[in-house]
Amino acid sequence: MPSISRRSALAGAAGVAVASTAVAPTVARAASPRLGAVVRWAGSDRYGGSALIAQLAFKPGVQRLFVASGEVFTDALSAAPIAARDKGPVLLANTNILRTTVLNAIAALTPETIVVLGGENSIGPGVADQLAQMAPTERWSGADRYSASAQMSSSSFDPGVATAYVASGLVFPDALSAAPVAGMTPGPILLSATNSLPSAIAAELSRLAPQNIVVLGGESTLSPALADSLSAYTTGTVTRWAGPDRFSTSAAISAANFPANVPTVFVASGRNFPDALAGAPVAGLRRAPMLLVDTDSIPDSIKAELLRLNPAKIIILGGDATVSKNVEAELAAYVRP
Repeated sequence: MPSISRRSALAGAAGVAVASTAVAPTVARAASPRLGAVVRWAGSDRYGGSALIAQLAFKPGVQRLFVASGEVFTDALSAAPIAARDKGPVLLANTNILRTTVLNAIAALTPETIVVLGGENSIGPGVADQLAQMAPTERWSGADRYSASAQMSSSSFDPGVATAYVASGLVFPDALSAAPVAGMTPGPILLSATNSLPSAIAAELSRLAPQNIVVLGGESTLSPALADSLSAYTTGTVTRWAGPDRFSTSAAISAANFPANVPTVFVASGRNFPDALAGAPVAGLRRAPMLLVDTDSIPDSIKAELLRLNPAKIIILGGDATVSKNVEAELAAYVRP
């Protein structure tokens, strides 16, 4: 029976590698980064931010555009690797209001189709009707967050995927950091309860028969018993990507999947999800890591990973209230000159 193993990270390792959580020395290097080497993608609010990210990262004529709730994270998390694979943006909406900034972005991107993520409690029928006037529209949803996650996967992935990723349906940070990796694989992110696999997710894993399964996050998020049960759904390995906190988990996921000297690193708040939800498909599309920081500081584990990654460019997702100007200034020291 496959075991849940933990081994040192190898740059560019395959989808089932597990990163070490050891923290390297965090000595900020002296650097004179190029003008524009650290940039910020932010709007006046989470909705405007998603619109800006979409317009900066995608050209008009996208085949598929995704619209998710800006109030809850679950639907957009499950859809992030699908959006990355399909080269489609994720835009955020209120339950009953489609902001002008988002409407303008959709009009500018001229999508061939629009996918509404989640049920009518997340994206109301009035918003869906508005979207249907802009492009042919379909809704991916379920009776709860778990069945919605399963439905998104079944609509998008054939059996035999290389890797299926299992994340908490109750907290967001671990899946945010892994979403770009899942988009690169590509493989689904499936949401689970802490101690047991929801029946809809169990049925979807049975259908998928993934070659390997990766558990995202520590044992308080997804229990050892839950992880052990996943071996029944794959003939390959079940591994866990985790650290002692959300930031070291983010660093561990990056270290397991990205080599040094990457072109771009995306940085987002580990305390607030909307900006990273919109940015995750872009990071996956650009094959770039997503690292989480605190509002006014860079955790030591993230500093160590930034030193290893040695990026040419850093893109901050979100405004000063989520990732402060102090953090922005400090990040400049981690961009290679």
